[in-house]
Amino acid sequence: MRESSPAAGQAPLAAQSAVVLDRVRVAFGGVLALENITVTIERGNLTAIVGPNGAGKTTLLNVISGLTRISAGAVTVLGHATGRKGAAAISRLGVGRSFQNPPLIEADSVIRNLLCGARAVHGYSMLAEVFLPLRVHRRELMSVEHAAQICEFADLTAVARAPVRSLPYGTRKRVDIARALMSRPELLLLDEPTSGLDASERPAVVSMLERLRSDGHTTVVLVEHHMDLVRAVATHVVGLQAGAVLAFGTPSEVLDSERFRSAIVGAHSPDEQIARGAQRRESGVNRR
Repeated sequence: MRESSPAAGQAPLAAQSAVVLDRVRVAFGGVLALENITVTIERGNLTAIVGPNGAGKTTLLNVISGLTRISAGAVTVLGHATGRKGAAAISRLGVGRSFQNPPLIEADSVIRNLLCGARAVHGYSMLAEVFLPLRVHRRELMSVEHAAQICEFADLTAVARAPVRSLPYGTRKRVDIARALMSRPELLLLDEPTSGLDASERPAVVSMLERLRSDGHTTVVLVEHHMDLVRAVATHVVGLQAGAVLAFGTPSEVLDSERFRSAIVGAHSPDEQIARGAQRRESGVNRR
């Protein structure tokens, strides 16, 4: 996080950065979920939000995406103040989102699920369908071509025509991420992309994250409990505890810091403590 003013001719910090959270507070009735959150996420980085259960990780992701309204403070996303905007308006700014439990259309194919994600970019009105059919047709062809490219990127080409309900959980998670990529987001928000996946399924998601990080065009913010993955792919880490930021920096600066370790885990390492919480949730996912 930088405190200095931008040099002459440069854009303000909020415009240069992907996300700026300034003294953000979220309260649900009498329950304080986030308190005085001040973090700046630069464009092109892959930032992981980590912490124990109940730390406020998903709430923070929901604040950025507009699913949760703030009680105080200010939020800037891709250069736009978003404190009063809803999720649909924030999505149109160039924000994609996946979820811990993918809300996919079970009866439809992978490719048709992806095409739903293209509506933010290639959507059209009923009037356009009637009066501009050629333009609508061209947009649909563009969307299908883009969906095929995203399927290749996510290693989903072999199952592109398969109904989602026939796919294993790990593949469905990749479909959800791929659908979020269909809108060509500048900012991609991922809520526990590897939760519920076994050791054989995680590498495919890790590969996607590594490629997204290396291309430098998409800023990624993810909530994650597998610390080996965080250490492998994240450029920066936000460490949360009880709705407050304990540490912000590189993975080693946060995960190995004495403050983060002692405040969160006591005698256990952050990797062990957070992984235990993930395992409890994943056992529930696998039982469903």
